[in-house]
Amino acid sequence: MSNNDISDDLTEKIKILATDDEKIKSFGELFTNDSSREILQLLFNEELTATQIVQKTDISLQLVKYHLNKLQSLGIVKISKIKKTLNLKI
Repeated sequence: MSNNDISDDLTEKIKILATDDEKIKSFGELFTNDSSREILQLLFNEELTATQIVQKTDISLQLVKYHLNKLQSLGIVKISKIKKTLNLKI
């Protein structure tokens, strides 16, 4: 196989996206954010609810939900189960 064959093979398999692509920007924002990285690290090890993530970190529930929504929209995480809870007040 000549160098030209190798070069042609590589160019057929590699796609370069523009740096102004919104998805790339979103990935960059998430991966440079401490909270996002902390959430991802927890989710690499086990499935957790948003409330469990809050309990294991110093991140507010609102911020956890924000990051989970961003991660889900990028296809990095997915919801595996939805469970409703009742809040009762006397």
